[in-house]
Amino acid sequence: MSTITLDPKPGFVIKSRVLEAQNYLKHSSGTKVFINVCHDNQVPKPPQEFDPAIVFPLIIQNEWEIPIIVSEEKQTTDKKGIPSFVYDCCINSLCFQWCQVNSELRQILNEWCLESVELLYEVTLDREYSIPKMLSKGELSSTIVESSEMSDNGFQKKLQQLKQNDTLGLIEELKPDEPQDDEDLPDLMNINREQKAGKKPLIQEIEEMSIQSEKTSQKPVIKSKSQLSTVTFAVSFQNISDKKYHLLVKLTTDSRADLANQLALSIDTETQQLVLQPTPDSRITLPNSSNKLQVPVPASSQSCEPKSFYVKSEQAIYVFV
Repeated sequence: MSTITLDPKPGFVIKSRVLEAQNYLKHSSGTKVFINVCHDNQVPKPPQEFDPAIVFPLIIQNEWEIPIIVSEEKQTTDKKGIPSFVYDCCINSLCFQWCQVNSELRQILNEWCLESVELLYEVTLDREYSIPKMLSKGELSSTIVESSEMSDNGFQKKLQQLKQNDTLGLIEELKPDEPQDDEDLPDLMNINREQKAGKKPLIQEIEEMSIQSEKTSQKPVIKSKSQLSTVTFAVSFQNISDKKYHLLVKLTTDSRADLANQLALSIDTETQQLVLQPTPDSRITLPNSSNKLQVPVPASSQSCEPKSFYVKSEQAIYVFV
């Protein structure tokens, strides 16, 4: 059976640590992890060349991804002599250039590399990672792979199967049904399929939803303040150049509360405001008396349906209007 020897070129390093592991004796919690993001022309490219306008919607639909070849696990020590683990994540050289030019794609690549190591070595890595000023941690491995593993039926297929088993697609698009008058609001920041507890996608798409009507046969659940976590947001704006969207509203919080499945989003066209409020079953509350966050937006931004993303690793909500 023919084989291919990868001779990767150094790129950059992701420094993280182990949070949880299947084999906790081998991968103890807190152990440092270094991922060498490297490249070789022999690694396959995605079938679609990188064009942000085309590719990012495909990523949202989990239909475009950069193939990654992960090396065998290596052990080393840091500057203080403390043991740590090293993995090489090798991608195609052209793909590496794409990520060098586009910072958003590079951030997504970082997540894909972390995720690939997690899947193959049954660990959970900290998403509060850093990028040290080094091209590689130690020497890169000359990884030998079978030619069949470079195809859709080989290593990449195995990786995709692992992702599907753990429902760890990086970005999943949510398309909920429209709510009826006598129904609760659907989950705005969740996925309409089963997910393994604690294994949620990095970015989840939510669509504009109408606020639940007060005409309902169900009595609201009254929760005491002690049962709820108060969440405050910092709001920032950025003009964007897009055929459909003109403004990015970014909402960030220092709270560690999981915001998935907790918030409802809408636009009030009368007051020209973006409205964010907890869902009826939410475990969080906002600090003001109305329990709503109201953000003014230009009238020109209300002509299209907003698109929103919850980025769990940043505790941020991105709203495109």
